[in-house]
Amino acid sequence: MTKKIIYISKFLGACYFGFFVLIGFIVLYPGFLITLSNPKWHGSAHNLRRLWGKWNFFWGFVRVEQITEEELDRNKAYVIAPNHTSQLDIVTLTVKLKLDFSFMAKIELARIPVFGIFFRTIDIAVDRKNARQSANAYMKAKSLLDSGKSLVIFPEGTIYNTVPKLGRFKDGAFKMAIETQVDVLPVTIIGNWNILPDRGDFHFIPGKVFQYIHKPISTKGMTVDQIDELKQKVFGIIESKLAEYGYFE
Repeated sequence: MTKKIIYISKFLGACYFGFFVLIGFIVLYPGFLITLSNPKWHGSAHNLRRLWGKWNFFWGFVRVEQITEEELDRNKAYVIAPNHTSQLDIVTLTVKLKLDFSFMAKIELARIPVFGIFFRTIDIAVDRKNARQSANAYMKAKSLLDSGKSLVIFPEGTIYNTVPKLGRFKDGAFKMAIETQVDVLPVTIIGNWNILPDRGDFHFIPGKVFQYIHKPISTKGMTVDQIDELKQKVFGIIESKLAEYGYFE
């Protein structure tokens, strides 16, 4: 009986949170349509979705504490490499990480009614089953980095069922960083999986999230032969932070 009550309360929490997410989106939708219609206004669109994220956290009673190990250069491009534990990761990064960035993720996100509007405009959706589309997405991502805009790529590529433990890292983010000679910015997100789990259940509970922005890792002088070295270094940094919270004991 107790389990059933907990399940129902989490379900009702998801309904409550989803309602305010939708209301915020509807209110801001005209602004999204305008700012996303012209690439020159995409910076304003990013700020607008940051506002939407703050709205969601306010009504969802979600607190995010961000700890930054080193002050970041806002005029510099980074390949941002966070662990991936929940769809809420996108929101916490958008709200708290004060950089101009786009997300690069699997094409399924472009098909989600809410997130889709962004992954068809300021973000980059990748269809790994389509070689031509993948190549075009890769070139667009490199162009963004060359222009000084940062890019978020989740190295795990998906949300594994081992959450919060890390899944296997893919090469893409690190190959991109080395080829463009852009610093990699490791990020460890802790707690999102408890608030909005990605297990197929429609559940939500309020809570606190910790977001650690680690020191950037320079790729200057590195070659593609060092992708594994860079990948393991970032994996180790994030894994060590998760271990501090007892997830690898």
